[in-house]
Amino acid sequence: MKAIFKPYAIAAGILTNILTNIPVYAANKVDLIYGPFNFPVSVQSLETFAKEGKVKPDVAFFINRLTPQQKKQLSAFLDTPYPISSIMLSRLSHTYSGHRVLSFVGEVIQLPGGRSGYYGIRAAIVQAAADSKGLTVLNVLQKFPTDVQIDVRKGKERIQEAKNLALSTSVFVKQLSLMSATNNNVKPIIDSSKQPSFIHSQATQTAFYSPSYQLDLRQLGQLHTVKQTQTFFDSKRNRKIIVDLYLPKTTQSQLPVIIISNGLGARRDRFEQLAHHLTSHGFAVVIPDHPRSNAQRQKDFYEGYYKESFDATEYIDRPLDITFVLDELEKLSSNQLNLKQIGIFGYSFGGTTALALAGATINFNQLDQDCSEDKSIINISIVHQCRALELPRKTYLLKDNRIKAAYVFVPFGKSLYGKAGISQIDIPIFWQATDEDLITPLLIEQTPAFSWLTTPDKYFSLAEKLPHTRIGLSIMNQLIARKLPVDKLLQLTQTYLSALNLAFFKVYIAQDEQYRPYLQQSYADVLTEKPYNLLLVKSLQISPNSSVNSK
Repeated sequence: MKAIFKPYAIAAGILTNILTNIPVYAANKVDLIYGPFNFPVSVQSLETFAKEGKVKPDVAFFINRLTPQQKKQLSAFLDTPYPISSIMLSRLSHTYSGHRVLSFVGEVIQLPGGRSGYYGIRAAIVQAAADSKGLTVLNVLQKFPTDVQIDVRKGKERIQEAKNLALSTSVFVKQLSLMSATNNNVKPIIDSSKQPSFIHSQATQTAFYSPSYQLDLRQLGQLHTVKQTQTFFDSKRNRKIIVDLYLPKTTQSQLPVIIISNGLGARRDRFEQLAHHLTSHGFAVVIPDHPRSNAQRQKDFYEGYYKESFDATEYIDRPLDITFVLDELEKLSSNQLNLKQIGIFGYSFGGTTALALAGATINFNQLDQDCSEDKSIINISIVHQCRALELPRKTYLLKDNRIKAAYVFVPFGKSLYGKAGISQIDIPIFWQATDEDLITPLLIEQTPAFSWLTTPDKYFSLAEKLPHTRIGLSIMNQLIARKLPVDKLLQLTQTYLSALNLAFFKVYIAQDEQYRPYLQQSYADVLTEKPYNLLLVKSLQISPNSSVNSK
C-alpha cells in the first residue's frame, strides 16, 4: 500500500525543501484595515516591542492603550515559539482540514487588496517552522511573501466569537456546579464505622452531609492482569486488525467485557492504565487497532504516503472493526467471556465510533448545513466531521446489539449524526467532557449532542480544566499565559476516568447495583482534586438563548 503513495511522498519532500530554502521576501508592514481606514504598522516595530519592550511611534497609538497585563500577553503572543516541524505543517496544510482552517484565517490575514491570505499563510508558516527562530507570529510575518493586510473588523468578530464562547462556558460551568448538588438522589452505601462529615457549601449556601463510601474506585482491584495480542483478518474488507486483550487472572467464567476505542492517531496502549484498572476489578478488556486512523497511519501520513491523516471511510470501518472483532472472539471463546452484554469506552474519534455502535446514524442533511465554507470553525472537530460527506449517500446501520452501555469521553458527532441520529441511541450513556476543549468545545459540540439523547439512563460529567489532548493544554497555557501542570492533569484525567468507568460498567454491564450510588455528585466530590472540579448530572436542558438548566 505504501509503495503506491511513494511518488506523493517524494514530491511532497521536494516541495517542502524548495519552500524552506528559497529566498524570502520579508513583509515590511502590516496594514490594519478597518472599514475605510488604513493604519500601517511596521513589522520591525512589532519585533522591537516584543523583544525589547520599546514602543515606536507607529505602534504607540495601539500599544499605549493596553494595560500592562495586555502588553505582556501581546508580547508573548508575538514571540512565543510553537514546537512543530515544517514537514508536519506542510503535510497538514494540504489536507482538507488544513485547507478549511487556513481559508478561515485567510479571511482575516489577507494579501494587499483584500484577497485571501490563504497561500501566503501556508508558505509563511512552513518557512517559519523551518527557520532557526522557530514558528512564532513574528517569524510568520517576516516570512510572509508580501506585505500583510489584516481585516480588523473580521478579526474582531472572530475574537469576540471566541470571547463569547469562553464567557458562556464559564457561566455554564458555574450553573452546573450549583445544580449538580441536586443530583444526589440515590442513597449512598455508608461505612458504618465512620460518621458523615458536615460540610458547608459556599456555592449553594446550604449545609449538606458528605457520606463516606466503602470503596475507593481509584484503587486497583485484587486481580492481576494477563495481556495477549492477537491479529485478525477481515477478508471482506481486506483489513488486518491487531487486538490487545487484557484478562484477569481468575477461574471465573462469563467475564464482563469492555471494548476501548482510541482516538485519531493513538497507539493501542493509549488507555492501558484504564484497561489494567478495569481488568483488576474483574472485567476483560479488548483494545482493537483501527488501521486507517491509528498511530501507524499518522506516521505514514507525516512521511507523505497519504494526503489525509485518516480515510473518510473510517466512520464506517471503525464500528465494523469492533463488530468483526467481537464475531471473531465469539468463535475463539469457550465460556470465559460474556460476549452478549458488552460495554464500550470511546475517546474522541473513539467516542464517535462508540455512538455509532450504540445506534447513532449519519445525518447527511445536517452535514450539508454545517459544512459550508462560510461556516465558523471555532469548533475544530467540524473539519473532521465534514469528511463524512465523501461517503456514498445512504443509510449506514452500524449498531451492534451486543453493546449494552457506552462511556464516551470528549466525542464528536453533533454535525455527523445530528439530533435525528443521536436520538436513535437507546442504551445507557455516560458522557464526559471538559470545559477547556479546543477540538470539541463544550457548548458547541458536547452539551447539545448530549441533550439529544433520549435514553433514560444517561449521565453527563464535566472535569474542569482537564485537556482533550496534551498539545491542546499546552496551546491553552500559551494563549492565556498560564502554567497548568500538563503531566499532572493527564494523570488526573486517567484517575477520574478509571473511577467513573468502573462505577458505570459495574452497574450497567456487570449488573452490580452496589456501585450505583457512586454515579452521583457526592462521589464526584470525593474524587475531585481542586481546582479541577468533577461535576456529574443526569440531564441537561439547553434553551434557544443558550441558558442551561440541569437536573
